Amino acid sequence: MGGRRIWLGAAAVFAFLVATPTAMAAVDEPWAGKLDSRHSALMAGGDDSGGVVARNFKVLGHHDLGMADANGDVWAHGRFAYVGTWSDPCNGRGVKIVDVSRLRHPRLIGTLAAREGTSAEDMVVRRVSTSFFSGDLIAVGIQRCDPENPALDEQQFGIELWNVSNPYSPVKLGELGITNGDGGVHELDLFQRGRKVYALLAVPFREWFDPMPGGDFVIADVTNPRAPFIVSDWGAGENGFSPGPFWGQGSFGATFDHSARVSKDKKKAYVSYWDLGVLTFDIRDVSNPRLVSRTRYKPRADGDAHSMTPYRNRHGRQFILQNDEDFDPRSPTRIRFPGGRGIGNENPGASPLWLEPGHRVNAPVIRAANQGCLAGDYPADTAGKIAVVTTLFPFFDPEGGEEPACTQDVQEAAAEAAGAAAVVHDFIAEATSPQFFDLSDVGIPAVFTDHETAQEMVEAGRATLRALRPSWGFLRVFDAKTGKQVAKFDGAPNVHAFPPPDGFWSIHNTETRGRRAYSSWYTNGVVALDLRPLDRRPPGNPRMVGQFVPAVPGDMVPEVWGVFVRRDGVIFASDIPSGLWIVRPTGRAASGGHDD
Repeated sequence: MGGRRIWLGAAAVFAFLVATPTAMAAVDEPWAGKLDSRHSALMAGGDDSGGVVARNFKVLGHHDLGMADANGDVWAHGRFAYVGTWSDPCNGRGVKIVDVSRLRHPRLIGTLAAREGTSAEDMVVRRVSTSFFSGDLIAVGIQRCDPENPALDEQQFGIELWNVSNPYSPVKLGELGITNGDGGVHELDLFQRGRKVYALLAVPFREWFDPMPGGDFVIADVTNPRAPFIVSDWGAGENGFSPGPFWGQGSFGATFDHSARVSKDKKKAYVSYWDLGVLTFDIRDVSNPRLVSRTRYKPRADGDAHSMTPYRNRHGRQFILQNDEDFDPRSPTRIRFPGGRGIGNENPGASPLWLEPGHRVNAPVIRAANQGCLAGDYPADTAGKIAVVTTLFPFFDPEGGEEPACTQDVQEAAAEAAGAAAVVHDFIAEATSPQFFDLSDVGIPAVFTDHETAQEMVEAGRATLRALRPSWGFLRVFDAKTGKQVAKFDGAPNVHAFPPPDGFWSIHNTETRGRRAYSSWYTNGVVALDLRPLDRRPPGNPRMVGQFVPAVPGDMVPEVWGVFVRRDGVIFASDIPSGLWIVRPTGRAASGGHDD
C-alpha cells in the first residue's frame, strides 16, 4: 500500500466533503422542461405546492440554467446574477450569467471563465476604480476537475479576472496561476482599499501537495487585473499549527483553507481553516498577515469550519457565524474504560454504533496479533469482544516509517469474520489524526482512536464504545474576540436524524440582513434565522423563522449551495440540480419581520 494510493483515497474524501456528490444520472439528457407547472402557483405567491416549500418566502423567479451541469455558488451585482459550475460533470462551462432585471423572468445570457477540465465554483463581483481599471470586476476561482487529461498536468490553476461592466459582452482581463498540475482556488473574496484592489484566496492543500508549495491562504494584488501577482501567503504547517494535511478532529480530520472573507472595514481577513476553525488575520499590511484570533472546537466536536459571516448585535458585540460543513452524521465516539476515557471516529461504511442497543458496545477487549490482517491473528475467544488492531499510518510523515501489512478494510473484515462485536483501530501516526482511509462495508462498528487510548483499553480489559448524538453540519456562533462558542442553531429538519432521509442535511453558507440570517442548507434549501436572541446576555440561540426548498426534477433531491442577499432583501439561491431561484422573505423571515 503506497502513499499515492492513500492520497488518492483522501482526495476522494475531500471532494465528497467540500462539495456534495450530487446524483448526476440525468446529465446525459437535458432536464429542461422537467420542472413542470407545479411552480406556477408559487410564482403567483403560493405557499406550499408540489414539493416546493415556501414558508415565509415568496418565489419570484426561477431559471434552470439549461440543466447541463451542476451549479456552484451565486453572486448578484446590479441587474445580473452569476452562478458557478461545480466539478461533476467536469464540462468546463465556467460561470453562467443571468439577466435578472425582470425577477419573474430571468434570462441566461452567456458564460465566462469557461476552460476545459476545470470547474468555476466561486466568484465575487465588485465595482472598482484604479488607474489601471474602472468598472465591474469579477474574480473567479478556477480548479482542476479532470484527473484523466494529461495535458492539464502542466497547467496552472488559480483565478481569472473579467470585466463585466457589460455582462452581455464580458472581457477577460487576466489570470493568476497559483497551483501546478492540480488543485486551484476554491473560495475567494475581492475588495478595494484606497487605490489598491486585493483578492483573498483559499487554495486547499496547496501547502501540503503542490510541487511548488506555498501557504493555503493567499493574498493577491489585482489592482492591475491584467497583471495580478501574489503579495503573501500563510500556511498552517509552516506556522506550527499542524503536522500534516489530515490532522484534525472528527471523521474527516484535516487542516486546509476552505474559504476567505474580508471584514467590513477591510482591515481583517476571516479564513475558514476546517478543523482549526475560523482564523482572523490583521491584513492592514497585506504583505504580512498577522493571526490575531481563531475559533476553537471542543474535543468531541466534528470540526469542519467551511465558511463564516461576521455579525454585530445591537450592543456592538461582534460574532462569527460559522458554517460547519459535515456530511458524516456519525459524530465522534466516546470511549470509556476502567481508569480512563478517549475519543474515536467511526468508519462511515461500517455498521453504525448509534444503531446498537443503547447506542453502544460494552464488551471485553482483546488485541489481535500482528496487524489483524488474517483470521489466525485473532484469539479463539474473540466472539462478542472488542478487537483492537494495530493500524500503521506513516503517510504524510516526513520521517516515514513502516508501511501497514494490509489495508484498513481487510483488518475490519478479518475482525468481523472472527466474531468481534466491534473493531478499534490503534491508529499509529505522527502526521495524521485517527480516521478512515479505506471505506469498507463491514457489519460491525469500526472505530479509529489514538495509540494511547487503544493501549489503555487493552490494559483495562474492557471498554464501552458509545455513539454521541448524530449530527450533520450546522451553524455555530462564536465570540469574535475570544473565539469561544456562545450559541448555535442545529434545529433545521433532519440535522440529527439517523438514519436520515435521502438528502444532504448540512449547512453550507450564511448571509445576513438586519437581524436575520439566511443559510443555504443543501436539502433543507434556504433557512431563515432570527438573530435577535444574540442580543441577550448571555446570547441565546438563533431561531428558525422561515424556509424555502426548491422542487427538483425526477428522483433528485434539492441541494442549495449558495445564497446571496441583495440590498433590497431579494435572495438569490443556487441549487446544484435545478438552477437559480429568486425569492423574497416575508413575514417573520423578512429582516423587518415581527413575531406573531
